[in-house]
This record gives sequence, structure tokens and C-alpha cells, in this order.
Amino acid sequence: MWKNYLKVSIRNLQKRKLYTGINLLGLTIAIVSFLAICLYINHEWSYDKMYADYNRIYRLNQEFRSEGEAQLVSSTPSSLIPTLIDEVPEVETGTLIFDLSIFSTVMVDAGQGNQEEKKFAYADENFFNVFDFNLLSGDPKKALSEPNQIVLTQTTAERYFGNAASATGKSIKIDSKEYEVTGVVEDFPSNSHIDFDFLGSFKTHRHGTSPEWSPSNYYTYVKLKSGSDPQIFEGKLEQIVDKYLGKDLAEYGYETAFFIQPVTQIHLGDQTLGSIKPGADIRYIYIFGIVALLLIAIGIINYVNLATAEATERNKEVGLRKAMGAGRGQLFGQFVSESMLLTLASTLLSILVLYLVSVKFSSLSGVPLDLSLVFSPLGITLLIAFIVLIGVLAGLYPSLILSSMEPIKALANKTKMGGGAWVRKSLVVFQFFVSMGLLISTFVVKSQLDYMKEVNLGYDKEHLVSLSYHYNMRNGIESIKNEMLRSGGASAIARAADMPIHIKAGYRVFPGGDNQREFMITGYSVDKDIIQTIDLELLAGSSFSETDINRQDLEDANQRFPVIINESSAKEMGWTAEEAVGKIINIGFNQNSEIKGVVKDFYFNSLHHQVGPLVIFNDPDQSNVLLVKLPAGDPAAHLASLENVWKEMVPERPFNPVFVDQAYNQMYSSEQKAGWIFGLFSGIAIFIACMGLFGLVSYVALRRTREISIRKVLGATQGNVVSVLAADFLKLLGFSAVMAIGFGIWFSNNWLQDFANQTKPSVWPYLIAIGLVFILAIATIAYRSWKVYSLNPAKTLKSD
Repeated sequence: MWKNYLKVSIRNLQKRKLYTGINLLGLTIAIVSFLAICLYINHEWSYDKMYADYNRIYRLNQEFRSEGEAQLVSSTPSSLIPTLIDEVPEVETGTLIFDLSIFSTVMVDAGQGNQEEKKFAYADENFFNVFDFNLLSGDPKKALSEPNQIVLTQTTAERYFGNAASATGKSIKIDSKEYEVTGVVEDFPSNSHIDFDFLGSFKTHRHGTSPEWSPSNYYTYVKLKSGSDPQIFEGKLEQIVDKYLGKDLAEYGYETAFFIQPVTQIHLGDQTLGSIKPGADIRYIYIFGIVALLLIAIGIINYVNLATAEATERNKEVGLRKAMGAGRGQLFGQFVSESMLLTLASTLLSILVLYLVSVKFSSLSGVPLDLSLVFSPLGITLLIAFIVLIGVLAGLYPSLILSSMEPIKALANKTKMGGGAWVRKSLVVFQFFVSMGLLISTFVVKSQLDYMKEVNLGYDKEHLVSLSYHYNMRNGIESIKNEMLRSGGASAIARAADMPIHIKAGYRVFPGGDNQREFMITGYSVDKDIIQTIDLELLAGSSFSETDINRQDLEDANQRFPVIINESSAKEMGWTAEEAVGKIINIGFNQNSEIKGVVKDFYFNSLHHQVGPLVIFNDPDQSNVLLVKLPAGDPAAHLASLENVWKEMVPERPFNPVFVDQAYNQMYSSEQKAGWIFGLFSGIAIFIACMGLFGLVSYVALRRTREISIRKVLGATQGNVVSVLAADFLKLLGFSAVMAIGFGIWFSNNWLQDFANQTKPSVWPYLIAIGLVFILAIATIAYRSWKVYSLNPAKTLKSD
């Protein structure tokens, strides 16, 4: 029986080439999109699940509280992990990581000269006990157990030593310090939040042999014993705080607490915490999952629409089968087998297409697609279930419609398909609602991204270049500044702790002096030239001068120390910019800080956040970058001049400038990725919907060929014919547009609420999206109408 179904199905699909082609192409594109998104989502969900005991591994985060304000960070003190291992019985082991790349790059020399590297971290001897990454060489228990040991990733070992085997036992210099290569680990997986090229032994670091409870600069992980209750363990952390930190922090008006976070929740967790590798917004994962289902739905709808529209063409076939004794179940099986056969062909074709486009998709999305999952036993099982499910869903309604026909009416071609028409109209509305909705979402995301690129940040990021330098260069950095200015390659240069796009250091203003408010404030360590270098607007007071004392020269906490604040800080303390100048405030490390100037608020963090209080210190020794303002003209020529100075004065370090505007754009990579994916799949949805519309219009036009020929004979123009055929479809598109507008308003409100600084609502995303879909739909209708209109009326009327 099924063999017969297969033969008949193949014959029917070959006979109806146009509809078969439309359905095959539509389903293939939908399935490729669905599989790509599923692999993307699987990769994001699989983060940090490769460890043997991942469900027992937790990262510890620390919260600071004062006067009702709280700040949660992902770093902790170096003393925490040895204390937990010694004093808390639930802890099986734990490890600590110090990500040096947060503060500076390192210079690596394996005998071929210095290379600048970013992905360097210190890890303690328990690292491989917690994270069981595979070592290609070396003993995981000893590889990081002594000072001046280092583990390289496989790619890094091959880059410096040719291969992993020859690297072990060799020496390598990191910032002129000799290290022994004691192991080579496989490259960290793309779905691990740990991502380094070099792991130095933490005992090499000063806190490796003398751990302290300050500062909180270290990522701490614990592996709990099997069967331990995480909540009980977390409750005991309060005792650790009381025992080691409570009294000291209380003197400064602080409270603190430690909280645990499952390692598997780091990547998709709270992104304000920070992590070794940037995470992802879990909302986008849900959105992309919905998009995948909608694309499959649109592909199925195409099949349902065309199959039900064709139902009247198969009246006689159904009537004849029933007259010959075929039951409803047999007819149902026949038509479902056609849809399953088409789905199977589409799935096989989509796997081939996915293989061809996977590299391009991975490069654009930033996530590798693991195609081996498709061919795994589980993947093949899911594919078979997927084919059956999609095949049944696509063929279910048409099969029910066709198999319910009465034989006599079917043979006489008198069966009415009114119910099917209503279903087709509803499905067309849904298809174009999804297409317009996705396109509106794309334009909303794009408008916010454009706003973020064009918004006035309060400083000039154009022609501003950042040059990282090592802490051991601090004594000679002023000479480098002066030479760069003399070369003409820079119009202004300032030392700073970081680029102004993301200032991270947190401080607290305490009651004292002229201010009685206590609040959190961001601190920016710079030198005296910062104002003119990045063009901050000074509202009152003056900038730093040569005679101003810097933080390193303070002899005690009561010595007068000039600072510059932003207008948000002044408002927090109840002053205008002019009133704030000359006031004395207490910034913890200095109780006698004098406000020398007030600058206009500028964005020193992501636009997801409002501008908060900021204090600028004359603190050049805590700076890590040179901010260089290039003169007007060709940036390449100015950079060449700067590079000549750099190579002459710092020949051992490569010249690696970073444009601040490019780094600013990189901050919004997840939003850009979301916009790209929305744009791609909204285009796919529109294409599939227009193919379905093409098929429906083709069917309707062919059914009305005699009517169109008569109209042509009576003098109707092509425009008249198009308007007749388009009228019903445009009404359906109108309904789709109304629904899409409602969806767009909902999406805009919900997506933009995550940004403290938003683009103003506009009608353009709606007008452009809806207008574009209408134009494509009308073009589709006009083309198919023209094909029918161009037929010779004498032949069409005669044949009828």
C-alpha cells in the first residue's frame, strides 16, 4: 500500500511542477533557517556543560552595600577560595583565576622577539581539578603548582614552538620574566566562558603566596561535594564574611556578601556582572527560537494554501478513488504521503544548503554551527521525527478537505471549497503578518543602533586612538607623549585608566566637608590633559594644571586634593555646577578633595545605563592607555608618525592602536548580531510568503483565465486585470499590516526598555516595512497577471 502511495505521490508531484517547485523551495529555505537557528541556540544553551561535574561548579559573586545602594560584581578577594576549601565542608575543591587582560596586555618572547598578547591569566593549582579540560601534554596536578609555570593552548603552542609536544619543557618570557611551559591544553571550546591563550601559575603573582581580602579582582569557582545543598553552602558564606571582612568594611560604611551562580548560567545570566568572555542576552535566544518556529510555520502555510487551492483540480481523482472503494483513511494516507515526501526532499536539500552556508553564517553570527550534531544518532532521530511532524502538519488539513468530498459531486466537479478559501485567507494574513512584523522589528533594532552610533556622547570619539601600555612603561610614558606631540602625529594626548566609552572603577562619596550625602560614584584615573584631549565641555571651574598634586603624591588623607566631577555628581549633592566649584567632599581615600571643575555629563558606559555620578582624578600612575587625538587630515599618515616614535622609543613592544569609535561600536555587538539575524530572517520570511502568494495568484489567475480573456476582449487593460486580481489579496495584506503595527509597537516598547537612552519613536520603521512588503506583493501579482493577460483570448475561450 505504502509503495503505491509513494509511486502516486511522485507522479502527482512531477505533474504539478510549478506548485511542487514553490513548495520545495519554500520548505527548504524555511528548514535551513530553522536548523541554523536551532544549532545557534543549542550552542548558546550548551555553554560550560562540557565539564564532568558542571552541575556542581559555581562562580562566586560579591555584593557591596551601603546606605541602601548595592553593587554586584563577579570578582572576589584572593583569600576567599583557600578559606572556603579549609573551613567549609561542602567544598570539594575550588580555583581562582586572575584575568590580567582586564588591566593590560603582555609581551611574549619565545626566542623570536616580543609579541603582544591579550589572553593571559593566572590560575591556581586546582584549575584542572575544577575544569577538566584535556591536556595534550603535562600533568594536570602539577602543571600550575609552582611559581613561573605556564600552560599554553594548542594553537598558541603551535604558533610559538611549532607543535604541542615540543613546547612542553621549553622556556618562554612573559614581560621579561622566565616561565617554564609545563603543559599544553586543547583550545578552549567556543561554548566555554573561559577563553585564554596563556595560563600562568597563580603562585607567580604576589597574592598567590600571600592571599588577601582586598582587592576583589579575582574570579572564584567552587566545586561542591556530591550531594551538597548549594543553599546551605551559600548560607555559610555569611559566616565567612562576618569572620574576615565585617569589621574592616564597617569602618568604611560598607557591607558585603557572597552569592553563588551556577557556571552554566554565566553566559546567559546577568550581563552587568562581567565575565571572562562576553555573554549573551537570553531574551535574544527566546526571540530567535520564536523566529525559527514562525519560519517553519510560513513554509507549512505555503503548502497548505497551495494544496487547498488545488483541491478542486483533484475533485475527479478523489471521486474516482472513492468510487473504486478507497476509504477516507486511505485517501488521507495518500495525501499525507505526498507532503511527507516533499518534506523529506526539502530536509535533505536543506542539509546540503546548510553545509554550504554554515561558514558564512558562523562568521556573521559569531557562533560556530556544529553540523556533526545533525548526523549524530540523536540528531538523525530528531530529523526523522521532524520530517514526520512537518509532513503531517503540512498535509493534515488538505488531506481532510480532499478526503471528505462526496464521490458523485467530486466526479461532477460540483464540490464547493468555501471553507478552504477562508482558511487560505487566514493563513495568508498570518504569513504576511509575520513577514511585516519581523521586518518592522529589524528596522526598530536598526534605528536604535543608528541612534547609538550618532548620539552625542559628550566627548569627541572621532579621530581618537587608544594605545595600551604596560605598567613598567610608566616612568617613560611622558617622554613618549612629548615625542608624539612633537612629531605632529597627535594634537593632544592624555593618560587614562581606560577608554572613555567604559569607565569601570567604583568609589563611594562619604558625608564630610561641604557634602552630607553618601552615594556610589565612578572614578576615572587620568592625567592633567584629559579635558582637551577628548573635548569634554567644562561647565564651571577649570581643568587640571601642572601645579595640581596627583594621587600618588598625597601624603595623608587630609591633604587637599583637586578633583573634577560631572554635573550628575553636583546634582546628587544638591549643587549647581557653579556652586560645586571649591566645595570639599570625602572620597574615602581622601577626605579633603576639592572640586576644581565641573564637566557636562558624558556617556562613560553603555547606553543601556543612564549617566551617573563621576569623579575624575589626577591619577596618571593608575592609567593603562594613551588617548591620542589625531589632527585633521589623513589618519594613516598621522598613525605612521606615531608608529615611528613608538618603534624608536619602545622597540620591544608592537604598535597596536585602537580607534575609540570602533571600540564603541563593538560594545553593541549583541545588538548588531540581533539586527543582522532579524534582517536576514525577515527577508527570508518575505521571500517565502511572496512565493506562496505567487502560487496562489497563479492558481486564481488560471482559474479565471476565461473571465480575464472576456474582459480583455471587451477592452479591459492590464491594469484593470491586475486590480481585479489584487483586490482580495490587498485586503488580506491590509489586515496583516494592522496586526503587524500592533506587534511592532509591542516589540519596540519591550526591546527598547532595556536602553536608558532610546531613539525617539518614529513611524518610518512601520511605513518602510509595510510599504516594502506591499510593493513586493503587488509586483508578484502584477507579474502573474501579465502572464495570463498575454494569452491569446481566441485560444483560451476556444479551449474552455
